[in-house]
Amino acid sequence: MTEVLEAREAYDQARADAKKLVDRARARLGMSIVQARANGGSQTAVMESMHRSREQVRAFEKAYRDWLRDYPDEPLD
Repeated sequence: MTEVLEAREAYDQARADAKKLVDRARARLGMSIVQARANGGSQTAVMESMHRSREQVRAFEKAYRDWLRDYPDEPLD
């Protein structure tokens, strides 16, 4: 039974690690979008270049803001 519990713990840790990896990648994309817009790019241009909807672009920007709030000591670059 100990092996099962250890395997489950390893599985849970792998899922948590993967989630953070994906969250970081989304935040980096959001950061890139925010920077592109700060340099004069429009949300429409970003949207069209990514082939994503306005809501999806906003979700990436939000992921960046959420990362800054939740992980202030972990830079994305």
